[in-house]
Amino acid sequence: MERRWLECTRHEKLGRWAELYGAMNPKGDIRISRFTHEAMEGPERYILLFDTLNNTIGLKPARPSTPNAFPAGRRGMHGGRVIRARRLCSEFGITLPQNVRFENPKIDEEGILLLDLRNARPAPRAPGALLDARACCAR
Repeated sequence: MERRWLECTRHEKLGRWAELYGAMNPKGDIRISRFTHEAMEGPERYILLFDTLNNTIGLKPARPSTPNAFPAGRRGMHGGRVIRARRLCSEFGITLPQNVRFENPKIDEEGILLLDLRNARPAPRAPGALLDARACCAR
């Protein structure tokens, strides 16, 4: 059988799970990757902050006994975390029409994860997002 192999090129850009990642849904659930959580030193809780001038959400690591600290629940099998931030949304009037992914999240010099709503991009999660390999391959 004759084969016509084509080599796949590899890009040096890190995968999305090997860099800082944050997303939020309209319910106010903030999701961060395991990589991001570990970069924040893996706290059990976060204090939720909002910068009204720059329209930015801040996640500040906190100890379990810290007042106003929200738990970082496990998300999925790979160690990501979810912070239920509905209270933040209602208190500061944050409304999202759909799921968003924060572009270029950063950890500032104070150790606060910065999630800039001005740079958030739609990140819809459609049912059946996994493609059947036979349906996507050219024949």
